[in-house]
Amino acid sequence: MLILQKGIQNELVLNINNNSRTDYTGYTLTFTNVLSQEIKSYTISTSNAQVYASNDRYCEIILNFQNAGQDLNYEGQYQLQIFGNGTQLVYTGMARLDGTTEDNSFVEYISADEDNSNFIYIQD
Repeated sequence: MLILQKGIQNELVLNINNNSRTDYTGYTLTFTNVLSQEIKSYTISTSNAQVYASNDRYCEIILNFQNAGQDLNYEGQYQLQIFGNGTQLVYTGMARLDGTTEDNSFVEYISADEDNSNFIYIQD
């Protein structure tokens, strides 16, 4: 499981290029929140040295959650899928987003299913 911090720059070290026969021009990281099912995607260009570095064994991807609108919305668990060139699945796993400060405020998430309109409380 990958551990991410909300509101800061996160460095991910992965082996998604290990023994790869394909040279990818970029990766798309898709995070799906386990609870709310919200999906957020990030595109990383392999030619941008500020966000991507690699060697024969692993690669390092920088996700900057400092700027407004770039952070994941909810703390908690995410299903992570990484696609090479946007289409070929090269990695799947879990990630956890932890907050940087303790806050007792909650965001109310209401199910889109009208037959079962349960209230789910997600810590912001």
